[in-house]
Amino acid sequence: MKNFSRIYLKLIGISAAVAVALIILGYYPTIRIADETAIAAMIIGVSISLVASCIGSIPIGLAGQGDPTKIPQSVLLATALRFLVVLAFAASALLAGCFNQAALAFWVGLSYMAMLVVDTVFAVRVVGRTQGNNS
Repeated sequence: MKNFSRIYLKLIGISAAVAVALIILGYYPTIRIADETAIAAMIIGVSISLVASCIGSIPIGLAGQGDPTKIPQSVLLATALRFLVVLAFAASALLAGCFNQAALAFWVGLSYMAMLVVDTVFAVRVVGRTQGNNS
């Protein structure tokens, strides 16, 4: 479990760095295309994907600590969990109508894809580490 904590904290750090990079890189284009009210939507959209990434990676990390035969199921669970978290939070934010809806939807989608890359690298490393320990 100690190894999972270290790996998971590293994942959170990398995911947070990707989120900050997206916000920094997207700040001026978002203002230019929309207006300053879209900045809040951008931050909320990226935050939704960040939370989903962190929650969705838990099953993979836990499966990497135990039985390697459970990794395929944990990957499916992680994918479903991540999608459901994004769906719930994004739908709530969009239906609330407090943010620029186009900007929110765009940034949820873009950041979801960026976080998917981070999550995939995490899953591949956990699976590789697990299979390396059992060979």
